[in-house]
Amino acid sequence: MRMVTACCLAAAVQLPQPAPPPGGSPKVPPAPQGGPYFHQVMGATSPDGLSWTHDGRVLLEHASVPAAIVTPDGRVRVYYVDATQRPETVNCAEATAAGTLRVLGCTIAGRGGAKAVDPSIVLLPDGRYRLYYYASAQNVNASGLHRIHAAISTDGVRFVDEGEVYAEDGLVDPDVFWSGREWLMFVFSLTAPGTIVAKSADGLRFSYLGMHPLQRWGTTAPVRLDDGRLRLYAFNQGRQDTIRSFVSNNGLDWAMEEGLRLTAPEGYDITDPFVIRTRDGVWRMVYKISARPAR
Repeated sequence: MRMVTACCLAAAVQLPQPAPPPGGSPKVPPAPQGGPYFHQVMGATSPDGLSWTHDGRVLLEHASVPAAIVTPDGRVRVYYVDATQRPETVNCAEATAAGTLRVLGCTIAGRGGAKAVDPSIVLLPDGRYRLYYYASAQNVNASGLHRIHAAISTDGVRFVDEGEVYAEDGLVDPDVFWSGREWLMFVFSLTAPGTIVAKSADGLRFSYLGMHPLQRWGTTAPVRLDDGRLRLYAFNQGRQDTIRSFVSNNGLDWAMEEGLRLTAPEGYDITDPFVIRTRDGVWRMVYKISARPAR
């Protein structure tokens, strides 16, 4: 199966631009507590995928670990961990022509685990959506085996669980994409620690391939470039203050590009950068932001 990349889809409406909090800066979540309830999703825009500008406005409150896709009819949809739900679980929201963000109420029938978190979304050639997620116990950081599940949908909102696709100790944050030859999963291991690469012929049964060469960088699913290469956006896992980009011909070996793509606003951590490319040539990024704890 081949994933349809965002650059080949119809043009999308822009991500909505909610009014900023007073002072034009993101509202600082309460501290010192942590977790998805204290995270926000924001966005950035680029004409070329290299020079990025913060949109400067909050897209989603109490939301974490965003992933995005362009639907076949050209709409931008964001999948994320919705911490307004109890327990927190996957939800999705869609940009409308009116410039508002409409929460769609994503569901997973037969959901694995107490929570479905850390979504990764792909569009299949037959038009169906496949959602990968960490099927978590109540404690997402519990020791032992962590299971990654897949779920299938015709509309990208109402999913049916397809079962476990990969499991190892301590897995979180899966990202799945078609490399041109096979399905690859980048998934962080709390046990290793580091990012694992797993492979699959059908997207439903993954096997361990090795450790990702970009250790200490938090990765997401890459974007296909016009020349056939892949571009990966990643955040510095140590300081969590910058986003850089890397390119690859095969999805396995990565070379860092010059320059910073994005820097965190003062007093914030920036993580989980997910990029889509619209047909009109605009690049859009969604990312997680949170108040930086005292260091």
